[in-house]
Amino acid sequence: MRWTLLIALLTLACTKEPSDDSDPEASGCNGGGTKSVTIGQGSGSAFYPIETGAGVGLDIAPQGGFGVSVRAETTGLKADDLVDVNLITEIAGEQTGEFLNEGVQLYCQESGHGLLWGVVVGFDPEVFATNDDLLELNGEEVDLILEITDSRSKTATGRITVKIETGASTGDTG
Repeated sequence: MRWTLLIALLTLACTKEPSDDSDPEASGCNGGGTKSVTIGQGSGSAFYPIETGAGVGLDIAPQGGFGVSVRAETTGLKADDLVDVNLITEIAGEQTGEFLNEGVQLYCQESGHGLLWGVVVGFDPEVFATNDDLLELNGEEVDLILEITDSRSKTATGRITVKIETGASTGDTG
């Protein structure tokens, strides 16, 4: 009888699943702990958070149109797995673009954080259809928003306000 009880207790102890996101043993790339998304830029495995109000340029968005190329560092989401990234832009609280990028690889870093790249937070290509439309964004404060959902349907959101730099001349050249 004692052996049966001992085996049952050992089985329960070895198969314990984290019951919630506050379990410290479940943190890191397994997707436990506090959920967060920090928006930044970088190259290779380097990540540099974007400072609020920083000037950023525009790139061609794979979903069409133009936007801001970013990386995201995450905590609390399952890394080394595919995630869905909802990319949103807002100007003065009004949404100016949204695109759901499904199946983006979230890589596990040695720090235990997740890191993704290759996404562009874009502007609606129907509204910002011409070069003149894009040039009008020069100096505009824009909110970049990333809503990242992991394979367990856990979602974390990051938001940063940046200033768009299109290279439009503001002074007299002649």
